[in-house]
Amino acid sequence: MLLRLYSTTSARIPTGQSTHRKARRNFVRSLALPMTLSLTVLLGACGGDEDGQTDEQPVVSNAEAATALHEAQPLHVRDVTLISDGSESGIYSELVTVRYSDEVRASTELDKPECLDASNQWGDLEGVREAPASVASYEWSQGAVTHMLVRVDEATAAEALSTEPPESCTEYTATHEDGSSSAYGVSDLDGVPRIGDESRAFTIEVESGGERSRMVSLMYRNGDLVGTTSILGTGEAADYEEMLVEFSEAAVERQRQMLG
Repeated sequence: MLLRLYSTTSARIPTGQSTHRKARRNFVRSLALPMTLSLTVLLGACGGDEDGQTDEQPVVSNAEAATALHEAQPLHVRDVTLISDGSESGIYSELVTVRYSDEVRASTELDKPECLDASNQWGDLEGVREAPASVASYEWSQGAVTHMLVRVDEATAAEALSTEPPESCTEYTATHEDGSSSAYGVSDLDGVPRIGDESRAFTIEVESGGERSRMVSLMYRNGDLVGTTSILGTGEAADYEEMLVEFSEAAVERQRQMLG
């Protein structure tokens, strides 16, 4: 399995772009195991009255929240530019990216099962599936950039940031349904300045089909917003780390402008 440099998001792809869709799915298959790039808002489920009147309101509210998050995504940062037809927003569990990631995880065997979604196991917290979310993909000459935004109460956001992968997950191997395999190495990214109220960053080294790639990712909390910036490719680690910080800082500033 080859690791392709395309965004994980695959919603709203126009007719004639099946090649891009296939490449994005290959990308997701490689990264669905160490992390779910589509981060999630963790909202408590709201019970409705027996007459069903209140059941509709949370759906409308979540849809509106997802749209607002999408409009708050950065349009460009330096030479990193938004790919509008490679981005999506809506209820987390309904995102194309998430549905495909779920399929990949269900059909993949790990030598260390506890490492499934090693870097984003907080996504299993209660309320995740019905949360609004926005994920945006970007073109960059040196790799693929993805940014996700979710809205969540500050207590849950803090809990999400504090969730750490098991210590055994620094290295592990995944065998895919077609018999191919990928080796992963996950480690903290040191020396990255704090973004927003709090943040943490890590790097994932991937070896698959005889090719090596790396992904750097930063997860941050900005009030009641949780976001991630991720960069995948074969470029220099120093360049990726620099863009990781620059993009994340620009994203927080955009949120201030658009969401208050």
